[in-house]
Amino acid sequence: MIYRLFFLLSFLFSNFLYSAPQKIVAAAYKNKTIRRPVIVLDAGHGGRDEGAKIRYPYLEEKKLTLSATLFTKKYLEQLGYKVILTRAKDYFIPLKKRAEVANTAKAELFVSIHFNSCPNKIAHGIEIYYHNSLENKAKSKNSQNLASCVLQDVINKTNARSRGVRRGKFCVIRETKMPAILVEAGFITNPQERDNIRKTAYLEKISLGIAQGIESFIKKYS
Repeated sequence: MIYRLFFLLSFLFSNFLYSAPQKIVAAAYKNKTIRRPVIVLDAGHGGRDEGAKIRYPYLEEKKLTLSATLFTKKYLEQLGYKVILTRAKDYFIPLKKRAEVANTAKAELFVSIHFNSCPNKIAHGIEIYYHNSLENKAKSKNSQNLASCVLQDVINKTNARSRGVRRGKFCVIRETKMPAILVEAGFITNPQERDNIRKTAYLEKISLGIAQGIESFIKKYS
C-alpha cells in the first residue's frame, strides 16, 4: 500500500512539473499575441493657435480637434490600445514637439486630427493626408494604407463626401518616424457640414470611424 501511494504521488508530481511550464508558456504566448500597438493622437492647434474659426456661430478648430481626439482615445482604449496624446487640454505645442512625442514614445502609429476651412463655402468632405517620403518608402506605403483604411471607415460612419487620400508635407507627418496621417474631418466653412460638426453625436461618429479605421489597418497589414 505504501509503495502504491509512493508511485502515485511521484506520478502526480512529475506530471505537475511537466504541465506547469507548458501553461506558463501558453499564457506568455497568449499575452504576446494580444499586444496592441502604441498610438499617438494629435489634436491639431491649441492655445494661441486657434486654427480655423468662424464668428457665427462661433467655432474654433482647436476645440473641435480636442473633442474629436478625446473621443477617439476612448474608442481606441476600448479596443485595448495604449494611447498617448500630444495635448489633452487647450494649450500650444510646437509642431516638431508633437512629432517628437511620438518618436520618443516609439509609437507604431501617429494620427493628427484637424478640421478644414475654405473661402469657397461649397467645399465640403473629408480628406486624409500622408507624407510621401523618398527616403523611407516603407513608411510612406504604410501611411498611405493607414489613410485609406481610416478614410473608408470614417466615410462609412458619417456618410460625408470623400475627398480622397492625398499627399502632404505637413511637419507632424513628415517628421514622425512611424506611419503617420493627418485627418481633415470636414469643413467648418460649409453651412451643412458645420451643422453636423457642431453636434457631439457627429464628432463621435468621426472618432469611432478613425478608431475602427486604425483597427482595420492593423488587422489587414500587421
